[in-house]
Amino acid sequence: MALITNYATLQSAVADYLNRQDLTSQIQTFIQFVEADLSTRLRCREMVVRATTTSNQEFVTLPSDFIEALNLQITDGKTPLRYVTLDEADQIKNAKIYHKVMAYSIVDSAIELVPAPTDNVEIDMVYYQKVPSLTDVATTNWLLAKAPDIYLYGALVHAAPFLVDDQRIGVFSQFYSQRVEALNSESDRAVHSGSPLVSKVRRVYG
Repeated sequence: MALITNYATLQSAVADYLNRQDLTSQIQTFIQFVEADLSTRLRCREMVVRATTTSNQEFVTLPSDFIEALNLQITDGKTPLRYVTLDEADQIKNAKIYHKVMAYSIVDSAIELVPAPTDNVEIDMVYYQKVPSLTDVATTNWLLAKAPDIYLYGALVHAAPFLVDDQRIGVFSQFYSQRVEALNSESDRAVHSGSPLVSKVRRVYG
């Protein structure tokens, strides 16, 4: 079996493992399902990106590849913003005692700045992005280069509904889960390597 180096060789490898000619047309769908699943399971340093955007009044459209915010701040003065729930956002707005943007919430596909700024503001955001989709044009990405086996086993797992009597399904699922967990752990170690351990005191609030 050839090395998995791009979208085409990944599809070939999946087809070899499946050994089912009737599933060839489904392989791209299996890969698409893997990417959607990994965008919920993986939180790696390779997924962290920075973007700068300008609000439309109090709303900022979320990037199409947005999964989860890590840090948001107003670029003018680098004012950090904290996340609040929609209920907390309503309370802050109704109180009318804050005159500068201090927080944000997420509504549908937009970030809501709380309280609403008087003018459009520039926002610097750091967030987790989705795993970039493989296509016939975008034939590779960071994940395929780093962990092609995750793509392979994930695609085979998503082919399981068509492989009713295949005894390998459990093995594929185990390998897939183990590799995803290992990649998350590796990323966590890399991010925190060299940082001193800090003892945290748990506080109980009455």
